[in-house]
Amino acid sequence: MRCKRGFTLIELLVVIAIIAILAAILFPVFARAREKARQSSCLNNQKQIALAFHMYVQDYDEGIPRYYFEVTHPANPEYGQPNGWIRALDVLGPYIKNAQVRYCPSDDYRGRYLMNYGYNYYYLGPWNLPTAAAKIGEVTHPAQTLCFGETNNGYDCLIQPPHDRTNTDRHNNGANYSFCDGHAKWVSSTDIIGNWSSYAVAKR
Repeated sequence: MRCKRGFTLIELLVVIAIIAILAAILFPVFARAREKARQSSCLNNQKQIALAFHMYVQDYDEGIPRYYFEVTHPANPEYGQPNGWIRALDVLGPYIKNAQVRYCPSDDYRGRYLMNYGYNYYYLGPWNLPTAAAKIGEVTHPAQTLCFGETNNGYDCLIQPPHDRTNTDRHNNGANYSFCDGHAKWVSSTDIIGNWSSYAVAKR
């Protein structure tokens, strides 16, 4: 009766090496798949924010929510408004009814600003700029004009990249943005950086 021969050390090392190679190949694939799922969840957040934006606009005679309202502003009194300080996402809060919509699942920031998305504040709302819009009808290219996008460290407004407060590559070398016509989409980092003025300016 013959005894069964066990694995030799070399055979075991070969099997371990094969498993290590397969793991090295598959782990990045799994990581990308997981990030793709997070990207989809973030995109859904942006769609809900864009929908809330349009509900607000319809309720307020097509008026675009401002980034900040304020009673007085010592340095810039022309920006004064009788409503106290309110962030744009706070204004949209009653239309969203879900605090989790404020957070991107790929961003672990949960600090005092309570959001991972920023408003295109410089061109939406009256900022005394010829390219800014106070009413949705003044946005001449709503499908191309940013409404909200991804930021770093909970910053609540979009600033022209490569500014470090605006995130352009959180999801697979790109980021999610919502637009003034209500849609949301992923935009590559190179596209958003290279064409920022086309995406951000309300009147063109």
